[in-house]
Amino acid sequence: MAFIKFIIIAVGIYYILKWILKAIFPFLVKKTFDKMQEQAKQQQQQTKKEGEVTIDKPSGKTGDPHKKDVGDYVDFEEVDD
Repeated sequence: MAFIKFIIIAVGIYYILKWILKAIFPFLVKKTFDKMQEQAKQQQQQTKKEGEVTIDKPSGKTGDPHKKDVGDYVDFEEVDD
């Protein structure tokens, strides 16, 4: 008798949880979608106009402030055609 009672309670809990998740899941998906859409909108507003050029230098660089670090020198050989 206790086993049948356990099965009935377990099935009841299963259907109650299933119903609750069906009610809550669309709300959570909509909230997450709206949040992602807001982040994309903010990111779009932060983008620069076409043709605008900016140079960002790293601020946490240590060492000689007079040293110009413009990149690596790449040696090349001219090829005759």
